[in-house]
Amino acid sequence: MKRFNRVFPIFLSCALLLGTAMGAAAADTGSGTQDAAVYEYEYALSDFTNGEVLALYTDGSCAVLTYDGEDALAEGLAALKADPSVAFVQPNYACESSAVSTEDALFAQQWALSNDGSFYMETQKNRYPVFDDPFGTPSAPGEWMFRPFASQSAGTETTAVAGIDINAAEAWEIYDGGSRDVVIALIDTGVDASHEDLTDILWVNEDEIPGNGIDDDGNGYIDDVYGWNFYSDNNEIYVGSEDSHGTHGAGTIAATQDNGVGISGIVQSDHVKIMVLKALGGTDGSGTTASIIQAIRYAEENGAQICNLSLGSELSDPALYQTIASSSMLFVVAAGNDGADTDSTPIYPASYALDNIISVANLSYDGTLHYSSNYGAVSVDLAAPGTHILSTTPENGYSYMTGTSMSAPMVTAAAAMVYSYFDEITLADVKEILLSSVQELDALEGLTVTGGMLDLGAALSYDLDTLSGAVWETPVTGSGSAPEISAQLISRGMQTYLMVSVADADGDLTAAAYASGTLTAADFQGGSAGTAFSLQSGGSALFSVSGAGSLTFYACDSAGNETVKTVTLSAGTQGARGAGTWRRNVWPW
Repeated sequence: MKRFNRVFPIFLSCALLLGTAMGAAAADTGSGTQDAAVYEYEYALSDFTNGEVLALYTDGSCAVLTYDGEDALAEGLAALKADPSVAFVQPNYACESSAVSTEDALFAQQWALSNDGSFYMETQKNRYPVFDDPFGTPSAPGEWMFRPFASQSAGTETTAVAGIDINAAEAWEIYDGGSRDVVIALIDTGVDASHEDLTDILWVNEDEIPGNGIDDDGNGYIDDVYGWNFYSDNNEIYVGSEDSHGTHGAGTIAATQDNGVGISGIVQSDHVKIMVLKALGGTDGSGTTASIIQAIRYAEENGAQICNLSLGSELSDPALYQTIASSSMLFVVAAGNDGADTDSTPIYPASYALDNIISVANLSYDGTLHYSSNYGAVSVDLAAPGTHILSTTPENGYSYMTGTSMSAPMVTAAAAMVYSYFDEITLADVKEILLSSVQELDALEGLTVTGGMLDLGAALSYDLDTLSGAVWETPVTGSGSAPEISAQLISRGMQTYLMVSVADADGDLTAAAYASGTLTAADFQGGSAGTAFSLQSGGSALFSVSGAGSLTFYACDSAGNETVKTVTLSAGTQGARGAGTWRRNVWPW
């Protein structure tokens, strides 16, 4: 039996976070360990903003229930807890978009598709509007001044390197439009369907008669011809300038080619269409967990196979995790824009350890990651162009945007082309092909799983005989998924804290503990070894930190599913971001 030191190289004092302790405190056995603490996954009443409760049912559907006052809320939560059709409840978390920063003029337009090394940053004026905020008014053409990136030395500029692109030229020579119909669910803000460069690329619900005010196909959505607006719960997939971000992503994926105007999208095929699902909106780009879940369910129920998610949060959301884990779609997710290592500071949903997720970093035109891009040797799969990407914006406009939100649509488009071209492969095969065919770059070694950038030409010429035939291992949710542990440093005044969060989609967490060193789940003996700690409202515990060293955190549920996470801290470690809200992944956050 492994012994645990009672004096740790990191000194931790457990502090209460967001309310009173949940569950009974473990008793000291006198042997240097504590008995397993038993917890019930719950929230404080104050966590339910405006009395809103998100209930996720056993059939996968969800509903938002609103209660007036704490007494009604408490009674409602008790009733939901007793309802066997309810899997679990949680707050209906707020979502918030991040600002778009595209501050540099570009003469060469779409370096991401074909980079000959001539691309450079114009320092005086730009040709196209530049969005500083996706929900504000962009700078007019020729009316902005260059401002260097904070990570660059004074007087220096990034120099384009020939060949740093997705190899679109070779891909287009190979691609014949494919033979399998593919629907891409774009869950984002809305899309300007009337844009001159987006004609005939949108999915159409053929079972719905436009404008008759009747739910012709009986799916619960009236006149959902091109998708649905889950932000406002209506069929208006475009409402104005707030939909710049979604319109930009749609153009990257499939803007019409050879029409004499605008840009070229990556996918050129009548077999590939975009389903518009507006889950974010308003002047601040807000949304909720419910809107995203509802959009995912709509997408799958209406035939989408690939889903683009350019949104992220520091908060691990169990309801969203369960929805993605239960889906058969391939999710292409932006890795985030904190310039952080998501192996140690995860961003969700990109950091969920699910087989059906591809996490994408932002590659600049010199072959390095953009300084704002997140990275992770385990948690980020590959990089794709995402710096100064020119694409469509509302009212027949075009503008440059930068961020992992621009990178994800590149990979989404590639996935759609591969899936439509090789008509007998699975979506698991698509992920394997994209990750196995990357162009490796020295600058990406150790920063992503593959150490490479998207190579669409290589993907479309992939030797299918080399496929492993592996299938996705879908976690059993609701009755056996393992807990998830995340940890991040935060600063409050002069003190640095380590916030440890444990998310358990099943709500049957039975033990949480920590111990010194790098350990395995077996070392914790089912939760009877190590030092138990209590989780507070929201599933977190806060520890004060001093010194340096490694700690391993452990969690176990009633089904025996175990998870460990080792955190290594160096002397002088400074605080990092605290938990945030749902935001789109566009630099800067």
